[in-house]
Amino acid sequence: MRALVLHGPDDVRLEDVPEPEPAPGEIVIAVARALTCATDAKMLRQGAHPALPPLPAPFGHEAAGVVAAVGEGVTSVAAGDEVVVANSAPCGECPPCLRGRPSLCESIVYLSGAYAEFLRVPARIVARNMLPMPAGLAPEQAAMVEPLACAVRGVERVEAGPGDEVVVLGGGIQGTLIAGLLAARGCVVTLCDPHVERRDRAVRFGATRAMDAPRDAAAAAAVRDLHGDGRGPAAVVEAVGRPDAWEAAVSIARPGGEVLLYGGCAPGTSVTFPTFPLHYGELAIRGSYHHTPQAVREALAHLVAGDMPFGDLLGPEVTLEEVPGILRAGSGPKHPVRPT
Repeated sequence: MRALVLHGPDDVRLEDVPEPEPAPGEIVIAVARALTCATDAKMLRQGAHPALPPLPAPFGHEAAGVVAAVGEGVTSVAAGDEVVVANSAPCGECPPCLRGRPSLCESIVYLSGAYAEFLRVPARIVARNMLPMPAGLAPEQAAMVEPLACAVRGVERVEAGPGDEVVVLGGGIQGTLIAGLLAARGCVVTLCDPHVERRDRAVRFGATRAMDAPRDAAAAAAVRDLHGDGRGPAAVVEAVGRPDAWEAAVSIARPGGEVLLYGGCAPGTSVTFPTFPLHYGELAIRGSYHHTPQAVREALAHLVAGDMPFGDLLGPEVTLEEVPGILRAGSGPKHPVRPT
């Protein structure tokens, strides 16, 4: 079969590789659609990521498809069934899992290899994080369950509720989804991004207001002054993934507010926060990584309901040959990938 294989930083190759065979508990799906993703672009740049197996590694992690083969002991699906697969599954037994934090599972199993004609799904994902494809849901939207689940998990970490003002920094795919989920909760959302088309999209997803991204301390102070009668918003979500955006998020939040640091920064980077607002302002600062099985199910329910214009996040369909160029180009829409 044809598959994209990652060999190192900026080294991904379209190769002919053996078709996978399922081990006990596993399945193999014929990929109907995969999706390009900013995380895959990061993996390509860096040649490394916690979710990647040792190089050379199968590549891609968002997919929906049709069961082509089942391993010994699998009874939940049969050949021909349409399924949605998450890209990981926790063990349910380690200390973080037992504390209700499965996104921090100490032995989490990841899936990789969606940019291929066939994809082997690990046994734990088959058992814990594979779902039937809902009738009528297009495969390119079903494959969106993973990024949406990450946004669902992030919003779970935010305490702001109906009527509270929330600022979202970053209008990429994740920032847009977070803005939509917070708006659906009843929050009054302002999204900040330098691109007008992203700002317009955020309003379609439910943001009350969209404005340019703050590029310096004065601009961040101006964003703060627009909220809470000048005191700042109840919550700020950073969805950019740069240290300067993390620092801006803290400066925008009001005393007693909360900051969610959602965007992952490059390895080795650090940030500097003033101590006064953290201590005397009692800011609550949290991180959010990945998703949970419950978030995956909630995300699929959102996709079935169509309660946001999810199709606005998708670009034109592409082939496997086109994927490397799209990932190198950086941010943009998610492109459905038809492997065959």
